Amino acid sequence: MSIEFHWSEERVAEYRSTDRRLACLGMWLTDDIQAVHELCLDLLADLEDIAAGRKESESWEGNAWAAELSAGGVDLQNLWRDVLKAHYPLPEVRRVVAQYWRLLAEDPDRTRAVLEWERENGRQHPFRGL
Repeated sequence: MSIEFHWSEERVAEYRSTDRRLACLGMWLTDDIQAVHELCLDLLADLEDIAAGRKESESWEGNAWAAELSAGGVDLQNLWRDVLKAHYPLPEVRRVVAQYWRLLAEDPDRTRAVLEWERENGRQHPFRGL
């Protein structure tokens, strides 16, 4: 196991990892993306668009993290603690975020979120099948 996501007893998304290198990625997803379907769908689409060359880069800033996404990878920086920063290759982030989406997709509200994302963006979501 490198990283996995689960629901706490309070129904809060949490991560655990045997690879300390993935801690910032796990914290970013659970702290900033949280259980918000639309945010995770936006992130998945940005990652896919960058990987496919449809977009060069994207910047994200949330409650606790800033992220710079590009073909060269994803750079994360915690907004409150300078020591919490990391760089991850784009394919690894795509795999982990897709894994996180599978946790969020357990919610029956998933279908509504995907359909709403597609209506607002005028295209099929690249990860619709997950």
